[in-house]
Amino acid sequence: MTLPKGVSALLGVRPGDTVRFTVENDGSVVVKPLKPSERLAPWVGYFKRRALEITRAQSDAIIRELRGPLDSEEEP
Repeated sequence: MTLPKGVSALLGVRPGDTVRFTVENDGSVVVKPLKPSERLAPWVGYFKRRALEITRAQSDAIIRELRGPLDSEEEP
């Protein structure tokens, strides 16, 4: 959406920013830029939820593969 330069300056928004439109009971429209925390809220806990889909043994195997063997795990 394109906002007039004066409006975007007043709101403190730049190209690519996300804004929220709220229609009030009297029909007026309020436009507010979203805070970074509001934009990220849907993602909070995403990776934790995804982690529950693999078993502990699978996650341990992935970690071992990524870091390589520990000295105590190497074969003589």
